Amino acid sequence: MDLLLNTQEELHRIEIYNEYLKKIPELLKQLETVENMYQKAVLEESMLKGKDMEDRSVILYADRLKRIRKQCEERTLDIRQQCRLIFELKARIETESHALKALMP
Repeated sequence: MDLLLNTQEELHRIEIYNEYLKKIPELLKQLETVENMYQKAVLEESMLKGKDMEDRSVILYADRLKRIRKQCEERTLDIRQQCRLIFELKARIETESHALKALMP
């Protein structure tokens, strides 16, 4: 029998690979949540059009929505960068791992 996980390095690669496989759906779920928040903020901003922009509560709410939108934009960028990095590292492990090469078609 040919052992696939015969070195400590190979075991570590597989452990890291498994972590990446868990992290990808988590990041995609976070991205969905953030994009949903962003869309709601944009919708609410459009609903504020035509309101008295001199009204303090309207001003405060519009500022809050603007901050939410900005935070969502920043978080979306961060999540996308993390996803790209994880996909790149995952692909690297797939090319370097003898065990994965033996198991993949």
